[in-house]
Amino acid sequence: MDTTLADDAPQGTPPEADREPTARRGARSPLSSLRRAVRLTPYRVACLVLLLILVPIAAQLPWSGDIGQHASTIWRLRTNLAHPTSPMIDLPGRGSPYFSPYQLIGALVSLAIGWTPLRTLHLLAVGNVLLILVGIGVFVRALSSRPWAPVFAVLSYFFLWGTTVEVWSGYESFLSFSLGLSYPSAFAAGLMLLLWAGVLNLLGRVPERGPLPRSLAFRIPAHLTLGVVLFAIVLSHPFTGIVVCLGLAAIMLGSLRDLTRRDWLLWGGSAAVLLAGVLAWPYWSVWHLGDSAALDSVHQNLFHHPLDWFGFALLLGVPALVARVRRDRRDPLVWTFLLVAPAVGYGWFSGDFSWGRAYPGLILMLQLAVALEAARIPWSQWFKREFSLLLTLSLAFGIWVQAGAMFYLFPKSDFPRGVTDNVQAWEPWPGFQWTTEYLGYGDVVMTTGTRPLDMLPAYGYYTVAAGYPDPAIAQSVLDQRAHDTWVFFSKEATNGEKFQLLREYHAGWVLIRPEDGVVPRGPGFQVVAKSPQGEYLIKVTAP
Repeated sequence: MDTTLADDAPQGTPPEADREPTARRGARSPLSSLRRAVRLTPYRVACLVLLLILVPIAAQLPWSGDIGQHASTIWRLRTNLAHPTSPMIDLPGRGSPYFSPYQLIGALVSLAIGWTPLRTLHLLAVGNVLLILVGIGVFVRALSSRPWAPVFAVLSYFFLWGTTVEVWSGYESFLSFSLGLSYPSAFAAGLMLLLWAGVLNLLGRVPERGPLPRSLAFRIPAHLTLGVVLFAIVLSHPFTGIVVCLGLAAIMLGSLRDLTRRDWLLWGGSAAVLLAGVLAWPYWSVWHLGDSAALDSVHQNLFHHPLDWFGFALLLGVPALVARVRRDRRDPLVWTFLLVAPAVGYGWFSGDFSWGRAYPGLILMLQLAVALEAARIPWSQWFKREFSLLLTLSLAFGIWVQAGAMFYLFPKSDFPRGVTDNVQAWEPWPGFQWTTEYLGYGDVVMTTGTRPLDMLPAYGYYTVAAGYPDPAIAQSVLDQRAHDTWVFFSKEATNGEKFQLLREYHAGWVLIRPEDGVVPRGPGFQVVAKSPQGEYLIKVTAP
């Protein structure tokens, strides 16, 4: 493939070649500023289209994956901000990495407006959509002033992946993002893009905007704010925190010769704010995140067939990065890619598979490099370049592969069978709203299966077994609870053994699925409701 992607950028062209020439302007009148603010640029049009899709999805918030965990965490915080109990199981509060600044914001919003955590997550999801779209636009404009660069960036961000789609928090393909709108990973990703853009501006790496004020009256608050934002990212989603720190290091590497002693002190202040926040955070120490071996087993699948997930981004992104580094050896996308790659490789070869969560940092650099190179190609040359033709085909394929996200807005019956049978989709889980008529906050339920264990805590209940690994809880405790749940639902368990386990875990309710076997009946078990999915809710009446 031809790696000379740009029409006007031979080797050695300075980084300003990424930027459109700008005319010198005098002071604008308020009316002209207003017109400029409301003018529909290509990126604003693209954002409006995406908002028309993503905001209705956020309003429905398809049920799948981690939403139950995030809602349960908000429940515990809003019930007791000082000493919240364990998010999913009935244990005294000893902290948890799930109690993050993002969850604390959710709890405070929930308390302020009186909404349940689940309803609050709808609101947070809309905020995350706006944060991501604004973050992409701001960061890309810090790298290029070409008007179509942000458009290609947002299209690549959502659709330039691979032949298959994996739904995982932090992997922001359109289908995955549609399910993870309310996740802390989306919040952290949006802040990460804004923070990188702010750093480039502070370092004077956005020439046509002119240098930011050098006065301490401006610089000190700016650096303190950077520290606070970095703290929020690292604590809200530590895996994104790894990527954002490596990206910061990559940006700083390109500016070392320009930093003065005062600059070093200011950046040291940002680092001090981050460190102080991490050390003072009352709910969990990020240094203990790697203590749970369960996290590695959960993330092992990230290293299976990764090219299927983002092969197109790699195919187009590597030549794009090569073209960028030929023009500018300080390019932050290239250096971030080179710094994140060893972190991912370490996870692969060491068996610490949690490091696979840094993959999105690699993918993002590839996607943005592709977008920025595409924006340099004149429309008259678009169908004459291998790169732009491959990008067009890859994006079209990505949109088709991820068209299953439309099923979150419209029933499958509205689509031709040729569509429903040939696009990937993750079916939303039916909820447990029907249980709220009988159960109250803090009730403990004996149940099994991924869906009940993941979802029931979203309504304020506890389950005997934990649906998710929690580094704050000893693995032996989690394993014992999982084993006892298996014993309870085994065919060999007697009613006496069942009652003993229910008393041990203070469980007053049993939820049993059709596949779990015979529904407990007789003295001590009272069936109170049956769901449309055939699940029985049973009240335990015997001591």
